[in-house]
Amino acid sequence: MTWYQGPDGSGSPSGRYGHTANLVDSKKMFVFGGRDNKKFFQDLYVLDLELMSWTQPKTSGPSPSARAQHASLLVGSNLLVHGGFCFNEAEVCTDLYSMGRNLKNCYFSDIRILDTKIMEWSRLKVDGKPVEPRFGHSMNLSGSDILIFGGWSLESGNRSLKDQTKKICNSY
Repeated sequence: MTWYQGPDGSGSPSGRYGHTANLVDSKKMFVFGGRDNKKFFQDLYVLDLELMSWTQPKTSGPSPSARAQHASLLVGSNLLVHGGFCFNEAEVCTDLYSMGRNLKNCYFSDIRILDTKIMEWSRLKVDGKPVEPRFGHSMNLSGSDILIFGGWSLESGNRSLKDQTKKICNSY
């Protein structure tokens, strides 16, 4: 294995974390979303591994909203993007009474598909009960099933703290 510093500068994505990167046809790396310390991204960049150059391709269809800590998976020539998190402090922290309700809208459970041949986004319809909104999870393929594991959901966290809060609130 040889380490190679890829191209930067003109056309490259800005610095970020919480994004996904998927290899397509062993020749291109698709990078979607993520965030920096100021904002969340919903952009798509492609690194051509033969030319070692970045492009930001035009896409059509209902693209995913800005997000970080989502999961992505390549199935054939289709790139699936699931879940993630996006926090807009101005919207979430309007007042203490609505903060919890607003925070729920920061967790995503949608699945978007990018057909990498025609660069068109679409929504995936899911049968049955959908997966809870989450971020920081993994996603894999097993036969025709998509497996989603772990991450942080609305139900994650310290259960004992929730129990204590409930007891405190019920005592007034």
